[in-house]
Amino acid sequence: MAEIDHAAFAAAVAERLARRKLSFERAVAKWPDLNKAMLSRAVNEMPLSAGNFLLLCKVLRMSPYSFLILDKRRRLRLGDIAERLKNQAVTVDLPRETVGGARP
Repeated sequence: MAEIDHAAFAAAVAERLARRKLSFERAVAKWPDLNKAMLSRAVNEMPLSAGNFLLLCKVLRMSPYSFLILDKRRRLRLGDIAERLKNQAVTVDLPRETVGGARP
């Protein structure tokens, strides 16, 4: 599964706006597709829609892939579980090697 690193994205948006000396109002005036609520959500590490995330990356000239977190864990699917069970070693039921049962 992949996720967006909201903390890194928030820091990058804030840094890009600060470097250009843009407040939220000035950023919206420069890029009318943006709005103050979207910018606020972005810099406060709140989730954005995929479209707004990509829009902010485009206007601020950031690669969206730099904020992508790839989860190393693989999903467990029913087919995987069935395959493991099918290939699981089974202990054969054999008589005990000791005669007379347990030791005293």
